[in-house]
Amino acid sequence: MTSIHLFQAEKKDFEDVYNLLIEFKHDELEHLDLPKVDKQKLTTFINTILQKGKIIILKDLDKNIFIGCCIFHKAEYWFSKEMFMNIQVIYIKKNFRNFKLVKTIIESVKKIANGIPIVLSITTGLKIDPVFEKLGFEDMGSNWRLK
Repeated sequence: MTSIHLFQAEKKDFEDVYNLLIEFKHDELEHLDLPKVDKQKLTTFINTILQKGKIIILKDLDKNIFIGCCIFHKAEYWFSKEMFMNIQVIYIKKNFRNFKLVKTIIESVKKIANGIPIVLSITTGLKIDPVFEKLGFEDMGSNWRLK
């Protein structure tokens, strides 16, 4: 049985988060005709989240490898000063994905959100709506991209 450890990233974990996101872009998103990774932009994004938000890292302790992450931060609605928790990225390597692990990540975000709504926008074309419905997310619309 695989032992998965979830922990909150700190500055010292920057490189591991960076490498996970590069892998996510390369392995999962290449077919979507998205722009190339801008290393400086990604560096700034990670550093900003480490300062103003949270990153949960998933590590397989048996294989001593990082297998995923969840990146999120508090934000205000564009029309209100009310806050919500905005999940920017949720990624688990394919061979480790299962409902229990995704649920554990979302439960971790819920604890930090402390009762404010949690918003997750899928812009990768991955069709896993039933998973998010099972986790309690409500379908609030769709993301559209015009090329």
